[in-house]
Amino acid sequence: MSSSFSGLTNALAALNVQRYGMEVTGQNIANANTAGYTRQRAELAAVGPATGVSALYATQSPHGSVTVSGTTRLNDPMIDARARAEHGDNGYLQTTTTVLSSAEALFDEPSDHGLAEQLNDFWNSWAAVANNPGDLAARNVVLQKAAGLASTLNQSSAALDRLTQSVSQQATAATVKINTAATALAQLNGDIAVATASGANVNTLADQRDSLLMTLADLTGAQTSIGANGAATVTVGGQSLVSGVTASAVSLSGNQILVGGVPAGPAGGSLQGLVDGLSTALPGYAAQLDAVAAALASTVNADQASGYDLAGNPGGPLFAGSTAATLSVVVTNPAKLAASGSPGGNLDGSKALSMSQLGSSNAGADAAYRTLVGTLATDVQRATQQATVQQAVTNSVDALAQSSSGVSFDEETTNLLTYQRAYQAASRVLTTVDEMLDTLISHTGRVGL
Repeated sequence: MSSSFSGLTNALAALNVQRYGMEVTGQNIANANTAGYTRQRAELAAVGPATGVSALYATQSPHGSVTVSGTTRLNDPMIDARARAEHGDNGYLQTTTTVLSSAEALFDEPSDHGLAEQLNDFWNSWAAVANNPGDLAARNVVLQKAAGLASTLNQSSAALDRLTQSVSQQATAATVKINTAATALAQLNGDIAVATASGANVNTLADQRDSLLMTLADLTGAQTSIGANGAATVTVGGQSLVSGVTASAVSLSGNQILVGGVPAGPAGGSLQGLVDGLSTALPGYAAQLDAVAAALASTVNADQASGYDLAGNPGGPLFAGSTAATLSVVVTNPAKLAASGSPGGNLDGSKALSMSQLGSSNAGADAAYRTLVGTLATDVQRATQQATVQQAVTNSVDALAQSSSGVSFDEETTNLLTYQRAYQAASRVLTTVDEMLDTLISHTGRVGL
């Protein structure tokens, strides 16, 4: 084309570039509330600076113009990596807190109807028998209180079992989510690698990749590296989860996380919080609850064995079973309770008095239950404090990431106005050059070659 038309060419290039800039800005505004979207920017570059003689009669002269050199995702990879790490820690601590708090809620202490108060009522009922050993009504109250204790321990054990089953189901569901995300990421890695090799725009694919990486971080505390071709490599607990287009499967074996069938080291994320609850916290609380039942049965039965019932016969065990799930009352006749400390002292209440004082024993059920409740309270308080701090840190990093990759309406409006003015100016250049050429053709009938 003759150099006489270079102005038209430059103006047209400017129009196209500014229009593209407006399209990118419009896309940012449209996706301002789209989860996982990263703000983009059109990168402009000068093409071929003008050289040679600037005159209509110059036959050969390259002229400057403008082009779009690329479309940049405005994210910070270092901040993104830190955000994934913080999300992994946050997922673990929040899940741990939820599991521990759920366990604590099963015991509802302190309260007027909790196990601590029932134990106190049980010992007090023995004191009433000590005051009137021959009163069958008072003895019946002892049996009722004993049955209430056994029932409460049975129910608490069953509730812990149900919580354990629920946590186990959540862990299984988490593995399904992890495997789904890992499979999608492996496929996306292939798409990104192909698009990168062909020079296509991969920004949308990169957004999808980063969203999957954050999901895996939340669930597993996954460690991630991004290759030169944009593909992500992910490891969990030292084991490869995603490498290129290959994804390994995450599964559970007992309370062990497996990646590709290989045991993984301590990871993070919500899955590790659930697994730790299943392997350590919940079994520990169940064992302490069993210790309460065992202490109750052993101390009461031992004291009953050294006493005598209303007929003067040696006393027998009041409780059967030594765990919270199996504890039961085996005495049905109130006259069989051993309230007397001597064979012939049917109205002797010394043994009943001794029974009423078992609540203060350091080896008794009350002490074991206080240990359980205290351990739960301490664990929940510590986990809650850690989770609160970590949530604040995570929110701070998320805000930092949002400041670099999120859409600002003020900034996009400014960009839109800039592109609009540039487009108008390029349009004006196009109109002016057209008028000049029209004048030249009208007065000379020819255009310089």
